Formats: sequence, structure tokens, C-alpha cells
Amino acid sequence: MLDGLVLSRTDDQQNDQPIFKLFERAFFSAVQSADCVHVDDGGLQCRDIRGGFDPVRWDQLMNQMWRLVEHAYKHPSLAHALAMSLYSWFWWEGPGSDRVNVVTGRLACDFFATSLNFNNCVDPNLPLQDFFQRNCHMRWRYLLMIASELGRYLAVVRLDMRAARDVLQSAQRYFQAMRQLPAFGPHAGKLASPHDISLNADYFPASVVNQGPIWKNAREQVPIVAFLEDNFPTIQGELLAILADEHRFSLMNQATRNAEPQFGPRDDDWLTAYLVRGAAFNELVCAHAPRTCALLRARPELADCHSGLSGSGFLRMRPGGRLKPHFGGAPRLSAHLALLVPDGEVYMSVGHETTRWVEGEVITFDDTFIHSVTHNGDKPRYVLNVWMCHPCDPTESHGAAGRTIPDYCDGPQHGVLPPDLPAR
Repeated sequence: MLDGLVLSRTDDQQNDQPIFKLFERAFFSAVQSADCVHVDDGGLQCRDIRGGFDPVRWDQLMNQMWRLVEHAYKHPSLAHALAMSLYSWFWWEGPGSDRVNVVTGRLACDFFATSLNFNNCVDPNLPLQDFFQRNCHMRWRYLLMIASELGRYLAVVRLDMRAARDVLQSAQRYFQAMRQLPAFGPHAGKLASPHDISLNADYFPASVVNQGPIWKNAREQVPIVAFLEDNFPTIQGELLAILADEHRFSLMNQATRNAEPQFGPRDDDWLTAYLVRGAAFNELVCAHAPRTCALLRARPELADCHSGLSGSGFLRMRPGGRLKPHFGGAPRLSAHLALLVPDGEVYMSVGHETTRWVEGEVITFDDTFIHSVTHNGDKPRYVLNVWMCHPCDPTESHGAAGRTIPDYCDGPQHGVLPPDLPAR
């Protein structure tokens, strides 16, 4: 029993949801929107905006986090839950700060490593069935994502080369250990860095190798890309009509957004207005963009894609906004039609590549690589986001009778999922 929770000492996956939910409730009660600045003593001074930030509850949340950290050092069955919670709710130094919390990041790495050992995920002789049932494949990936991104942040932003070297050396040791595990298949030996890791490799390893993080010939290879670009004036026009009403987009965001973990430092860094999810169209939102919804209904990649990971909607990124490094859900493919892109440093990192939006053009990318967004421009950036069933997915017809699998899907098809586990 801990903080009113009944926790397991032997099965750490049983502890994931109760601890995550504990932090989720506490986080959303303490932080919704806040404007924070760094002060001379290195701390944060926060100003409550729209009644969203409660500094007393924030302090309580931090104290609760440290109490659980102490327990996790003594009880490794708590390590994975703490690692995911630290990443999910404490990636930034505080509400409104765009500085990465190096202390909690390093703790998350320590706890992910502890959870790998606790579950015997480092043993190359662990049966594949056990490897996946214990979620070892995702534990390894989150450890490598956090360690590599934290090291890059220390080197590029903090210019702390000594700390960056320590973290990146640890990341490289973890990476080399992961590449030796038979569960990750023959493609693992071709990975040059943690930023080559993709969740889609579990399903379509040849396509991941052939295409990489950002697809280079998507207009020819993915039919919806040319369709979106050809209809750019219509889609942009409906977005502009929505934005003509000062509060309409924010209301659409409230109506369609899920309760997400802390993706950005501020609650309004990233706003969404989803038109469709899992082939189900939101008629209330479509009423504000009827022509865009009509266009999307005509696309089998969305209308006939019943995966809960599919969908489309308008996304807004505020000036100064950030999206922390994360993995998208697999299996799927993503596309952004750039609708309004301000001048300045506005870019997305996907795997080992970086790209910038150009109005009227589509970026097609595999969001199951590590990816993040930085917006240092002076106006909001808007895109139409599309999450579609992957073209290499043989279980999805995409509405085409007798559809053939594209050539870029061909190659050694040994992913990490053993054949006796479901792929979806």
C-alpha cells in the first residue's frame, strides 16, 4: 500500500496504470495553463493565467513524485511506472518552461534500465513470448529515446559537453546491448543510432529500411499526398474561415482533444480540431469545415481505415511552442499538409532528419520514429494532419479491390513480433 494504492512487488505492469493515473489526476488539477519565467536563483516564477495554475498543488505534485522516487529505488517493481510518469509529466522543468528537466530525465533512464533488469529483458535467451508479454521491446525504446534526446539537448541547447558525453555514452551502451537481442531481428544490426528506431519496424521492417523517417517520393508513392496538395486552396480556405472567429478553434479543440500527457510546456502549445478518428467523422466539427470533411470522406486511406490510430484534423502550434520527443502509435503512416507557416525557426525532427513545412506541400513521415517539434516563429503554425493505415498493411484494403502491396514493402519481413502474437 502506497499513497492509497495497492501495488504489486512481482508484476510491475500491474503498477503502471494506478501510478500513471495518480500523477495524471494530480497534474491536471495543478497545471492547465501557466506563464513561467526563470529567476535569478535558477527557479521558476509562475503567473496564473485563466485560473489554470495552482502553485500549491504543483508543489504537492513534486513532493509526491519525490516520495515515489525514493520508494522505487527500494522496490524495483515500481521502476517502470515511475519511469513512464517522469517522462509523461515531468519532461519540462516546470509549467510553462521550455527547458528540459535534466534531473527527472536521468532518473527516468535509471528506472527504465532497472525495469529491464527486473523483467530479465537484457537476457538474449529470454523466450520471445515472454519478451513481448513483458513489454521489453517498448522498455528498450523508451530508454533509448530519453537517453539520446537528453544527451542531444545537453550538447546543443545547454552546451554542457561533459554532461552530454556521460548521457550519450550511456545511451550508446544501451543501444549496443539492444542490437544484440534476437527479438529485434536482423535489421537491428543495421541501425546506426537510437534515432533509427521505429515502431513500424515491428510490422513493416523492409519499408522502414527503404523509406526512412521522412518519405522522399511520397507524391508518387502515396496517393493521398497529391490529392491533399491539389485541394490545398479549399482546405486552407475553410481553416481561414474558422480562424475568422477568435474563439472557434479553441472551442473545437476542447470538443475533440483527448487528455494527453504533457506534450508541451504549456497546455495551449498544441491545439487540435479533429475531423475524423478511426473512420468516424465528428459531425459537429465537420459543420465548420464541410468541404474538407467531404474530401476526406472520399479517401479510403481514412474512410476505410478503422484502426483506432487513424484520423485527421487541424493542428495548431503556438509561437514559442514545443512538442517533446515521442513515438507515434504503430502501425500507421502520417502526413502534414502545411496550411499556415510563419517565418522563423519552425521545424520538426523525425528520427535523424529535420524538416520544415512549406505552405501547400505535404510532409509524409513515419511518426513511429522519435519525433519532436520546435516553434520559434512569431505566428501560429497550422497543418492538416493525417494519420492513415500504412500502405504496406495487408490487413487494410484502403478501399481498393485487389489492391497490391507496393514494391517498397518488399524485403526481409522479419520484424520483432513473433508470429503467434497479434500484429494489431
